[in-house]
Amino acid sequence: MNNKHVKWIIREWSEHQFFVILLVFMTILSTSVAVAYPFIFKNLLDTLQKVIAENTAYNEAMEKIYRICWILVIVGVVKLISAFYPALRAMMNLSFEYVLRKRYFQYMLEKDFNFFLHFRTGDLVTRLTNDIQDFPRIGWFICSGIFRAFDSFIKISFCLGMMFFMNWKLTMMAVIPLPLMIVMFYVTSERLYKNFQKNQEAISEINNQLEMTFSGIRIIKSFVCEDKYKRFFHDALENRFKTEMKVVKINTFLHLIYEYIDYFAMIGIILFGGYLVVKGEISIGTFYAFYTYLSMLIYPILDLPQLFISGKQAFVCIDRLEEIKDYPAQHKTSESDLVSITNPIEHIRFEHVSFIYENRKTPVVNSVNFQVDKGQKILIVGPAGAGKSTVLGLLSGLYKPIEGNIYINDENIEHLNIDDLRQRIGFVPQEPSLFSGTIKENITFGVENPDMDLYYQIIEAVQIKDEIDQFTDKDLTKIGQKGLSLSGGQKQRIAIARALMKKPEILILDDITASLDAQKEELLWEQISKLFGDLTAFIVSHRLSSLRYVDQVILLDSGKVIAHGRHEDLITGHQKYQEFIFYHHLYSK
Repeated sequence: MNNKHVKWIIREWSEHQFFVILLVFMTILSTSVAVAYPFIFKNLLDTLQKVIAENTAYNEAMEKIYRICWILVIVGVVKLISAFYPALRAMMNLSFEYVLRKRYFQYMLEKDFNFFLHFRTGDLVTRLTNDIQDFPRIGWFICSGIFRAFDSFIKISFCLGMMFFMNWKLTMMAVIPLPLMIVMFYVTSERLYKNFQKNQEAISEINNQLEMTFSGIRIIKSFVCEDKYKRFFHDALENRFKTEMKVVKINTFLHLIYEYIDYFAMIGIILFGGYLVVKGEISIGTFYAFYTYLSMLIYPILDLPQLFISGKQAFVCIDRLEEIKDYPAQHKTSESDLVSITNPIEHIRFEHVSFIYENRKTPVVNSVNFQVDKGQKILIVGPAGAGKSTVLGLLSGLYKPIEGNIYINDENIEHLNIDDLRQRIGFVPQEPSLFSGTIKENITFGVENPDMDLYYQIIEAVQIKDEIDQFTDKDLTKIGQKGLSLSGGQKQRIAIARALMKKPEILILDDITASLDAQKEELLWEQISKLFGDLTAFIVSHRLSSLRYVDQVILLDSGKVIAHGRHEDLITGHQKYQEFIFYHHLYSK
């Protein structure tokens, strides 16, 4: 067992100290009761044999037998109490699963966007579900797996102790299989670890295929690619089948070896024990107890190697969870050093800001400089791949600059409480992300106690109310996964409404007006100005009509600011801006 895995398990146990101690006590109690039964019956059989051999008086004989029976009753009551032990283990399995899922999901939410570029959705789902749940994975192993092995160790120790006490010769026969089992484990353990790791990766690939298929079902059907995705899924499923079969074969081989080693050992002990009874070296009661203890040892002896086998599988899953936790995130300033935003945001300034994605060789944003004051509306334009969306991500704190600084009210964004900043930002991404809830839940998402008067004003402002009223359940209509039942324009307007419900000081719109016609766009800006007069807005758009509603324009190309100023000034005095306007077809009729 790797030291880092031991530390990980101890850390998890430390959060459930009371129940871990209770499990230890219940394990010892349960084992003690189980081991006591054969010894009591041995004494009962030996007493009966002695009574018959010595022709003991009836009253004296019955007194001895009654005494033993009362001991059996007491042990039975204790056994009834210890019967709750497996249920306690099962409850703790679920408790560990709950805690682990919650903790590692939190780790995921704390990561930056590079994390979600590195890990695919289906893989993350697998790590939070299949890697944690049930035998032989983490939730089962760190409770039932270990305590079953502990129970087996205690049972083996108690049984062997009693067996040595009764007859050391028979006991030596019983321990012969143990060295062979240990050798078999070490021969196969590394191979089992590698095959189980491949199997978990294959399961992740299956979930990735399912997630891609269901998320892109419209594209798949519109391009008549059902057969193609059947082949993709078939290949992934075949790979999973092969890896699972390898794991099953190794486990089956080990189980057969362990079971038949004990089977032949039992035959040998029965023959040798019978021989000792015939010779008179041991009594019938001792032989019965010895045989019973030997039967009790079979599954514990199998369980101990199984701890290492299931441990190898669980350690794969622990490593996969820790990979999530240890994936490098943006440097975070200590909470005590963060500055809270208490005053309204008066201005935003970029100074020589650069940014590069981890899988890119060149910066997406390169030494960008500009300043925006409160209430200004800025249109960011440029060719595809110019870095427009990345600038918006930097502004909202989703990305961290590799060079330069971003200032909010002259305070470096790195020193600000990012949650405070994001509470003041309404963000509408290029691809609107809606959740599998009602329209109302999606619009009020992120607002603890939504202002319902503002809610109805906003759905009027984004011109979605009439369309909502056409649904049977109006705004209580469930919209399906990612808003599957809505049009692109409806999803965009719901996303805008969601951003405005936060009463933001800064509104970020990433190329969302493409789903609005010119008349709706004009009405949208009129209503936004009426509801949020001094709102600062950053807009990415490919329509020239948006120029009517903004104060300044920033032209980006290859991550650099090529032009910055009023449209009226740039169109007459900046050659590159003129070329972009005329040659990139930004006019909207």
